[in-house]
Amino acid sequence: MPLTTNAHPESYTKTGAHSSIHHPPPEDHTHHQDHPSDKKSIPDTGWRGSPPIPSSDGGDSDKDWMSKPPYIWTPARGSDGEELFKTKYESSCWCGAVRFAFAGDPLDAKHCHCRQCQRLHGAPFQWAVIFPKTSVRLLQNNSDALHCFSTTTKDAGHHVPCKVSCDTCRAPLFDEGKRTVLAYPSGFKFTPIKARLNVPLEFQPSCHIFYGQRVMEVCDGIPKWRGHKNDSELMQEMSDAVGVMPRYKGHEEPHT
Repeated sequence: MPLTTNAHPESYTKTGAHSSIHHPPPEDHTHHQDHPSDKKSIPDTGWRGSPPIPSSDGGDSDKDWMSKPPYIWTPARGSDGEELFKTKYESSCWCGAVRFAFAGDPLDAKHCHCRQCQRLHGAPFQWAVIFPKTSVRLLQNNSDALHCFSTTTKDAGHHVPCKVSCDTCRAPLFDEGKRTVLAYPSGFKFTPIKARLNVPLEFQPSCHIFYGQRVMEVCDGIPKWRGHKNDSELMQEMSDAVGVMPRYKGHEEPHT
């Protein structure tokens, strides 16, 4: 039985060699330079310390990084006496030793197919959401389980950019970059609907990046960028590549 998609059936359809995919409507075309999602402002969550964005110079330049966003810090209070940091989401590692709070919604969400993500996550691709550093706080760090690993130095330690995980259960939590945090939605606590994970729209990816390095092709109708979003060519989501999953490409396999 042929497969069809019901994603934006009223919108423009581009037919490729293997699939007929409904592309997002114009308001979802985030690769346009004037798209509002590229102009999302960073909310004031009460960080009054220095620098405005901790560890923005990268490396290990911030020696007291643990007392700044996205780790242990105290937000300023508003005129009503309440903290300006308003928790909307929480995430934790698998064993619960490390927990983080997130204010507001992510700036963007994406799937990354680069080789580094494949190896470090043990998966065909990574799912991540992007938050400003000042929208993240460490809530719990039992037995000092917070662990940092630098993909630059290939050593354990806080050297930005770095990958943050739990040293007890080894579950990854997020990547800390110079300006933002790339958090992994699998560790977030969303309200389930009928025992099924209810993923908010803001956490659903707007695109795939580094699709040129993919080991698995995904027919989901969202843009596929060869490299970085907005800075590389768009690719068709299915191909005839033998070494790329899925094995079934929509036609009979040649006999050997």
